[in-house]
Formats: sequence, structure tokens, C-alpha cells
Amino acid sequence: MQAVTDDEVLKFIADNAWNHGIRADGTSLYYIDPGANCFEMKFPEAPLRITYFARVAAMMGINEEALFYGATLWITLSTIGSPQLEKSGWRLVERMRQGFGENRSLQTASGHFFRDDELVDLTAFLVPCFVYGWDAYVVLNGSNDFFIHISHDEYWGVVARVKKTYDRLFSELKDLNPKESPGMRRRFCRPTTV
Repeated sequence: MQAVTDDEVLKFIADNAWNHGIRADGTSLYYIDPGANCFEMKFPEAPLRITYFARVAAMMGINEEALFYGATLWITLSTIGSPQLEKSGWRLVERMRQGFGENRSLQTASGHFFRDDELVDLTAFLVPCFVYGWDAYVVLNGSNDFFIHISHDEYWGVVARVKKTYDRLFSELKDLNPKESPGMRRRFCRPTTV
């Protein structure tokens, strides 16, 4: 894992062809493709389900660990109004990052690049996003036409660039009761007019 700044995340997204059209502005990712669509799922209700949800997010679109080619995790909001509670989350993530030699604060370097042999690490870093209700994006490396958004509003979802990807992932996640999300579509799908 390599921790990076917001600017480095934005540059990486812009510079890499594998992102399949993902755009960024400020701390938001989006698609401009006319077929882009979104669905959302509720946050896990039972503590033990959090690790399952984190694993599902880390392996979205793949069915075996050998197909994981790395990922970007970008935590865009880790201050949701309760510093007394958030500090334990910051400490948890910062201590995990120290295991990789990273000593900067989460607020200074909120992006994380994971190599293809760090799927378990990505999963571990996703757990606090669900526990503390932080906003985060997950972009898997490889030939994917989607990204994941975790929201402090206690939902998480998939933003797919094309209908085929949307339909496939919606079907794969049926056990998590996905539902179409007009709110996410307005936020993350911004088709251009020519």
C-alpha cells in the first residue's frame, strides 16, 4: 500500500487508461457516458457483516483473488461531525498505514494505492469506512467499467459506465438487495451534451 494525496489520486485517475472514462472534480468521481447508471445498497446492520461487505467491495466484479490487479481507495470524508468518535478511526487507519512505512495523517494523504498482492489489505482498509461512515471511492485496476462509492449517509453503491456492467453487477449483488439510485445517478452520472 502506498498512501497518496488528493492531487496524486486525481492525477492517477486522469493519467491511466484503465479507468474507462472516470472523471474527477474536487473530491468526486463521475462518468460522462450516456449509459452510466447507479445502484445502491444499505450499510451492514450487524457488525460481523461489515467484513463481508468490505470483502465484496474489494472483489467487486471478480470471482477469485488471482484476478485482483490492485486498486485505489480514496477516503474523501473522514470528519462527519463527531471528533470524539472519529479519532479512533483515524488512529486505526494511521496505525495500519504505519505498517507500510507511512507516517502522514489520513487528512494529509487520504488516497491509497494497493498492489495486486494486497487484496486483504484493501479489505482491511475498507472496514473503517463502513464502521465510521466515511465517504470513500474504490476504483479497481484492470478492465472494469465501474467504481464504488461508500457514503456517510449509510449507503454504498456502484456507478457503472455501461448498462452491461450495471446489469452484471446488479445481478451478482442480489443477496445485498441493491436498488436503482436516482440520487446517485444525478451525482455520479453527468452525460455531456454535444
